[in-house]
Amino acid sequence: MIYDVLFSLDAAAELLRIAGAVGSAVSVLNAVDSIRRKLENDPVVQGTFLSEGLYYIDEEPLRAFFVIDAKLMVVEVTDFRIL
Repeated sequence: MIYDVLFSLDAAAELLRIAGAVGSAVSVLNAVDSIRRKLENDPVVQGTFLSEGLYYIDEEPLRAFFVIDAKLMVVEVTDFRIL
C-alpha cells in the first residue's frame, strides 16, 4: 500500500533554510526525494520511533521528522534538521 506523503509549511520553510546553509540545493532535493519514496512504501519500517507518534528518518544531509495516519494512509513530514 502506498502512503501519501505531505510536507507541512514549516517543514518546507526549513528546507529552504537548510538548502542555503548546506550550500547545495541539489543534495537537499535528492535527499527529500529519497525520503519521500521510502515513506511512501513503509513509513514504520523506514523510520525510527521517537515518542507519542513521532518518527524520524535520516538521509544525508537531512533528518526528517514525521507522523503517520495509518487509517488515512498519510505521512506528514513536520520538520527537517541538518545531520
